[in-house]
Amino acid sequence: MDITIAGISLYYIISWFFIYSFLGWVWESAYVSVKKGKPVNRGFINGPLCTIYGAGAVSVYLILKPFDGNLLILYAGGVVTATLLELVTGWLMEKIFHTRWWDYSKQKFNFHGYICVGASLGWGVFTVLLFQVLHPFVSWLTGLYPQSVGKIVLLIVTLLYLVDFISSAAAAFGLSKAFAKAEDMLEDLTVYLQGTRVYETKEEIREKLESVRNYRRLQDSLEWLSGRKQEILERFESLVQDRRLLDAESYMEKKRELEQRLDEYVKKYTDIRKKQSRIRKRMVCAYPELKSQFKTYREKHQKKKTD
Repeated sequence: MDITIAGISLYYIISWFFIYSFLGWVWESAYVSVKKGKPVNRGFINGPLCTIYGAGAVSVYLILKPFDGNLLILYAGGVVTATLLELVTGWLMEKIFHTRWWDYSKQKFNFHGYICVGASLGWGVFTVLLFQVLHPFVSWLTGLYPQSVGKIVLLIVTLLYLVDFISSAAAAFGLSKAFAKAEDMLEDLTVYLQGTRVYETKEEIREKLESVRNYRRLQDSLEWLSGRKQEILERFESLVQDRRLLDAESYMEKKRELEQRLDEYVKKYTDIRKKQSRIRKRMVCAYPELKSQFKTYREKHQKKKTD
C-alpha cells in the first residue's frame, strides 16, 4: 500500500527531502567556504546534507501547493512558514543540545537571535524560486529512474542518514559542556590576572582575552596564550619595578608562579582540544556562530533545585 501525504506519495516526499537537503548543503557549504576562504563541510551531520533545508523545502511545498499559481501568496506564505520552521528548529536544538547553532542577534529586527526580518524576507524569495524553478527540476530528476530502483537507493540513503544523524547528535550532546569548560577556564584566568595587577582593570583583561573566548577559535586561543605569555611576564616585571611592590626574592617567586599558571592554562586548553572528536571539530568549523548555552542551562537548573 502506497502511503500518501497531501495527495503525494511518501516515496516522492522522502526523495525530495534528501535532494533538497543535498542542494541546501551545496549552497551553505559554498557560501561559508567562500566567506572563510577554505573548504567547510556545513551542516549538522557529517554527510552532504543540510536537514533543515530538506525539511523546510518539503514542508513549504506541501503547505503552499494549493497556491502555486499565486506568487504573492507563495512569497508571504514562504516568509511565515520558513520563519516558523527556523524559529522552532533553533529553539529545539538549543533546548536539546544547550548550544546556539546560529545567531541573528546582531541583525536588525531579530527575535532572540533565532530569526530576523532579513532572513525571513529571503525565505520568501526562496519559496518563489522553489515553486518556479527548483521543484520542476527536482520532480524531473526523480522521474529519471524507476521507483523500484529509487526505493532501494532511498532505503540505503535513509539508513546511512540515520547512522550519521545519531553519531552527530551524540557528539553534539557533549559539545556544550566542552564550551562551558573552556569558558570557566577563561574566567579563572581573568580573576587570576586581576589579582596579579598585571592589567589595570577586569575590563582590560576581558578585552585581552576576547580573542580566545569562543571555542571555535580554540587553536587561536592556544597561540594567543603562548604568544602573550612573554608579554604578560614583561608587564608584570615592569609593574613591579615601577611601583617597587616586591623585593627580589618575592618577585622571583611571584614570577615563577605566574609563569607556571600560564603554562597550566595552555596545557588545559591543549587537553580540551585533543579530547574533541573529529565530528565536534567539524561542527565548530561548520558553524562559526556556534555558542554554548550550557552555563545558562546549568545556572537555571541549580536555581530550580534551591527554590
